[in-house]
Amino acid sequence: MNLNVTIPSSIGDIRLKNPLMPAAATLGNLIEHAGYFDLNELGAMMPNSMFIDSGSPTMAKKICKTNNGFISALSKNNMSIFEFEKEILPHLPCETTPLIIDMKAIDKYQMEELAASIEQMDRIMGIEINLNCPYGPGTPYWRNPDELKALVARVRAAAPRKWLIAKVPGGDIPVEEISVACQEGGADAITSYSSLNGSCIDIQTGAYRCGGGGSGGFSGPAFKPVGILMCRRAAAAVDIPVIGIGGISCAEDVIEYIMAGAYAVQVGSANLSRPDFMHRLLKDLEVLAGQMGISSFEEIRGTARIE
Repeated sequence: MNLNVTIPSSIGDIRLKNPLMPAAATLGNLIEHAGYFDLNELGAMMPNSMFIDSGSPTMAKKICKTNNGFISALSKNNMSIFEFEKEILPHLPCETTPLIIDMKAIDKYQMEELAASIEQMDRIMGIEINLNCPYGPGTPYWRNPDELKALVARVRAAAPRKWLIAKVPGGDIPVEEISVACQEGGADAITSYSSLNGSCIDIQTGAYRCGGGGSGGFSGPAFKPVGILMCRRAAAAVDIPVIGIGGISCAEDVIEYIMAGAYAVQVGSANLSRPDFMHRLLKDLEVLAGQMGISSFEEIRGTARIE
């Protein structure tokens, strides 16, 4: 079984060894997981989200386990993109496995500046715009298609040599409208969703268990039906490739996303359950594809039908 995936983009075809990549922040800064499996097994690498400057993270609990997943509220990360370039980047296998950086910023100007900085880092192949921007006070740009298109266009102009992905935010959002605006702004691909907002309470203390504001992004197996629907909706709305995300916990889930129209998938909360999950998922996917007689993911992409 050939697990390779070819993804068209404005900078040329992106060739991945397989369709699996971690979602931002779920494999830390990557090198700490190299002891559990070979990072070269991944289709693409993605570390923690990056700001242009160092952060002062909240001291509130950042991750909380629920019955069917996790709630996460990671806030601003300690490491800036420049610290990452100096301390982490030299130790990653970027020559053999593409590296993508998920970008966060307080406004579109800082996002543009961050993209321009990454443009100069040759070992980074792609960037992903976190569409929760502005990451802080202010109305999210995705609420206004013209503002959103302008944000993506700024990033595209600042980093013309990078594979540009736009990650749709979570919540009750118009995924088609957002995806179209990103395509028109120059995005090469869409990551079809983020997470649902959620809260949980410690009944012994009466305190919310995660996040400085008592809430965070809910992800996990229970979230997969929403993720599949968002992937399907995004794939139907745009001509650029879609990366599926949400609740993947087994190889069957990966096949579902590809049948819904995804070129690749991002795996998130399952990595928080065990650090070698991606290695196991890849092996299971190879076995399952062989059992199903799939010679290429191209032959099943977007084939799910309504009966």
